[in-house]
Amino acid sequence: MVLSGCGEHDSRTASAAAADTTAPAVDTDSDLVADVVRGIEGALRTATATGAAFPALRASARAFVAVHRAHLVELGEHGKDRPGGKATGSAADAKAHLLAVEEKLQGRLVAAALAAESGALAQVFAAMAAAVAQQRTVAA
Repeated sequence: MVLSGCGEHDSRTASAAAADTTAPAVDTDSDLVADVVRGIEGALRTATATGAAFPALRASARAFVAVHRAHLVELGEHGKDRPGGKATGSAADAKAHLLAVEEKLQGRLVAAALAAESGALAQVFAAMAAAVAQQRTVAA
């Protein structure tokens, strides 16, 4: 056992843990993935409802729907479209709401990328945030 400036350190267990640096931090990252999935599902419902209610916004909404579905598949959430959401008001209001929801999701994905313990998962979240940003730019 080694005593360091940061506290006790058992070199026998530390070296075993250090040997597998690719192992994900399952608990922390699993919770993070679940939170991100909820955010993507909410944005997916908003985009689906917007496209169904406003023909003029259908193309933009479909692009967001496609991105969100792809992201859910990437996170292991295959075929779990959940109905819900209703777009109301004018087309301009619905577009503003959709873009606000997407902006919030983008921020959530950036925060998740920064919080992820796994470097690979951080890269996935960062790429997802970039995809949402790109679609927001196209839709604006």
